[in-house]
Amino acid sequence: MLRVFIVFMVSLGGAVSSHAEDIDGGKDHPLTGRFEGSEIIKYEERAFDEYQFIIEPLTSNDKNAHGQHMMRKEGKLTRITYRAPEGASSLAVFRAYQEALVEHDAEIVFQCSGNSGDQSCTSKGSGNNFKYAAPGYSAITLLFMNAQNEQTRYLVAKKSRPEGDAYISVHVIQNARTNSKKDSERAFVQVDVIEEKAQQSKVVMIKASEMAEQIDQSGKVALYGLYFDTNKATIKAASKPTLDEIAKLLKENPSLKLLVVGHSDNQGDFDYNVDLSKRRAASVKQALVEDYGVNASRLKPWGVGYAAPVASNSDDDGRSKNRRVELVAQ
Repeated sequence: MLRVFIVFMVSLGGAVSSHAEDIDGGKDHPLTGRFEGSEIIKYEERAFDEYQFIIEPLTSNDKNAHGQHMMRKEGKLTRITYRAPEGASSLAVFRAYQEALVEHDAEIVFQCSGNSGDQSCTSKGSGNNFKYAAPGYSAITLLFMNAQNEQTRYLVAKKSRPEGDAYISVHVIQNARTNSKKDSERAFVQVDVIEEKAQQSKVVMIKASEMAEQIDQSGKVALYGLYFDTNKATIKAASKPTLDEIAKLLKENPSLKLLVVGHSDNQGDFDYNVDLSKRRAASVKQALVEDYGVNASRLKPWGVGYAAPVASNSDDDGRSKNRRVELVAQ
């Protein structure tokens, strides 16, 4: 019999009961619940952030390329760390979450266990890279680092909802080495949830005349009205007003040649962000050439990842300012 209490928002009838051993402020997420008898030992909630989910086994020696194995999503982020009750195995806890999520119509996007076999979290011969690359362990890093490889279990699920899709990761480990008697041989669970939603603030579109003025004054202009699919270089339709203005800028200044430079925040691997920002810059050039007839020789795409921030990456506001495309006069 499953011992996980799962209550989805659509059927939530009352407040989730608290547990005496939970940390102050800790609470279950209504999309995930908890394994019966577990205690919350770490809880974080952010109104809007981004998060990377692992969606395929990690290969050996790829510490600088983990981004290619990830799926990046944005929205409300909730992170909860549980200590499972004594005697509960990582398999029992993992199966409970897995079956409860499927029962409530969540789609399993990826799942893995251990470091051997067809369902391994890492490719053959790569070692246990997974536990080092998995996104963050907050206060219990050492517990996850010391986990037995064969007891590492992980899944990513998607829950489709009218108010926005939610993505859930459940990472279960069996602790084997600790100085704490209370934690010895316990299973621990890291639950991370992203609830996608539109950002509340809208960036005011910059006009062609303002772009020209800033380029004249400082040699460049930062654009925040170009939008891309998450973790991809595909330009969203909402970018058209800004593309219109860039095309107008180039038409009104026929001798102007530009570098189109993609920038990112510092979330994720550096090399992956450089590559993604370069591909996004190339997509902007392609759109201007194909849709607006701009001469390709006037535009050179480039990407620098998070090498040139304009704000601190320590908070959401700073990271949003760093995610941009700049037009730089050649």
